[in-house]
Amino acid sequence: MNGIFCVFEGIDGSGKSTQSRMLYEFTLNHGINSLLLHEPTEGFFGKKIREILKSNTLPPVLQQIDLFIKDRHDDVELNIKPALTRGDVIIMDRYFYSNAAYQGGVEFDAIDIIKMNIDEGFPLPHRVYFIDILPQEAMDRIQLRRNGNIELFEKIDFLTKVRDNYLKLIDERFLVIDGNRDINEIHREIKDDFLKLLKIHGRIM
Repeated sequence: MNGIFCVFEGIDGSGKSTQSRMLYEFTLNHGINSLLLHEPTEGFFGKKIREILKSNTLPPVLQQIDLFIKDRHDDVELNIKPALTRGDVIIMDRYFYSNAAYQGGVEFDAIDIIKMNIDEGFPLPHRVYFIDILPQEAMDRIQLRRNGNIELFEKIDFLTKVRDNYLKLIDERFLVIDGNRDINEIHREIKDDFLKLLKIHGRIM
């Protein structure tokens, strides 16, 4: 596989979706073949996940993990592996790190959920851009954006647990980004790192 696989992660309200779109637009503007994907997907299992998230009633954790893995399996086979084989750049808004951070807890540790996904044979990204902000800042952004209406996972205690799980997952693939800055400043840091990745993989612009 000769493509480049970049993943954006962060708690709700971190700005990761904005940054993933900005990097995608940068690649398009520079003639780089790229694909912007997100989880949950718009496929069969992804839609089931979205329905559950809107219902405010969660099934058992193992069932949640299973749904995400099935959704991810379809995405990997239909989109991610073919794009990597073509040599494209994949920009992913959430991947199995989100699964580990959000579903990790008493029953299953976040690290164990990562291992489950690796055992499924899902490709590892070249870079994980973790947009890090404090849960209170995230809540302030979410409430402003949604006029005070929040969804199931958008509560400060839960977001604190999720951020703690993310911090456990940080390894050499991660670039931790201070998400409290201006969005253009954040984009420049990500873009500079992305250009280094291109050079490392022989894709000099």
